[in-house]
Amino acid sequence: MTRSSLLFALSLLCSAHVVQGQTEAPKNDLMLFGIVEDQRSGKPLQNVCVRVYTDSIAGDSVFTDPVGKYQTFVSLGGVHRVVYSGVGHHRKVVQLDTSGELDDAARAQEWNMRVDISLMGSDLTLPDELLDTPIGIAEWEPAMREFQWDQPYTERYKQRFKLAVKEAGKK
Repeated sequence: MTRSSLLFALSLLCSAHVVQGQTEAPKNDLMLFGIVEDQRSGKPLQNVCVRVYTDSIAGDSVFTDPVGKYQTFVSLGGVHRVVYSGVGHHRKVVQLDTSGELDDAARAQEWNMRVDISLMGSDLTLPDELLDTPIGIAEWEPAMREFQWDQPYTERYKQRFKLAVKEAGKK
């Protein structure tokens, strides 16, 4: 795996079915799940805190299990920032905008989104402003009838992050 793919391992599966082995999402909620791993080694990270902030209000936290898995729920109808933070690693943030105009049929579906995250060790000092900026933004796309990531935004963030890592390495 290349450094750039390790640097920003964020993947998404968005579907209207329940993933095998996962708990069903309550109606009007989206189940968010995935695996958190160490960027350098690729090994799963246990006890990473995954905290959801909805419309800037802190919500529940969950922690990754021994194989780095987590699962939490976010309501349909808000802007959610999900913060991944673990001891000895820089935090990462993703943003899920579920405030779009979902029709009744879309609301009746069980929405699941997989977000796998790799956390970088905190041996380099990076600016808080960068670490608090979402690495990806997903929102409801009515024409596609699904939640989708803003790929141009993600590419811009990746370039900004690479530059910050390069600058931090010079200090």
